[in-house]
Amino acid sequence: MPDMSNTIYFAQAFHHGEAERHSYVVAIGARPVVEALAKAEHARLRGAYGVAIYRTHSDVATQDNFRLVGYLSSDMGEKWTCSQPDEAQAA
Repeated sequence: MPDMSNTIYFAQAFHHGEAERHSYVVAIGARPVVEALAKAEHARLRGAYGVAIYRTHSDVATQDNFRLVGYLSSDMGEKWTCSQPDEAQAA
């Protein structure tokens, strides 16, 4: 179980929801900062990219230990969900 004191957030932009074409990390850090930067980047891109906000922990494999906590969709209106339930949902 990851140490909750090592929680970090990151935002990733996806071109029209197609990660295999164009994606990049927008910000990494504390949730309020990451959310603010994600919203600013989403506005700057004017709907061309969706931006996902994830929670993870330091010192663990991110691909096995992340949760989607927010998503700003592109102008295509896609909706992203996390395949792993949140700890609160699993309890």
